[in-house]
Amino acid sequence: MKLESHLPKQTFWLYLGPVLNVLLVLLIFFLLGSTFVIQSGVSVKLPESGFPLRDFHRPLVATVTANADHLLYLEGRPVTLAEMRLGLENKKKESRQLIIHADAMAPFGRVQEVANVALVLGYEVAYATQPTR
Repeated sequence: MKLESHLPKQTFWLYLGPVLNVLLVLLIFFLLGSTFVIQSGVSVKLPESGFPLRDFHRPLVATVTANADHLLYLEGRPVTLAEMRLGLENKKKESRQLIIHADAMAPFGRVQEVANVALVLGYEVAYATQPTR
């Protein structure tokens, strides 16, 4: 026995709402996803620059603070310069890129020490900044 529906056929307008919802969510995701920034987890005031960082995919993050001790962090963990060298040596297989999040008031010599450790190990180094206002 063949079953037949006696309900009226629905127009395409009924299905247009969910399709537009999905398209709008995807549009918002991709528009906002391009502005996500790599955060180190340690609060620092980055210097300003009008030139955005490009072509760094899943880099490691080193942070230099401006407090009295000028603490160093690698991937959010506090480390000494020697521990940073060991950590970078161990993570060479994961990534060969390092972004340095240095506070605007951190001494440049300390920031350069971190950069030199990474450069000696063969890392690409970039300095994180915030957009100019």
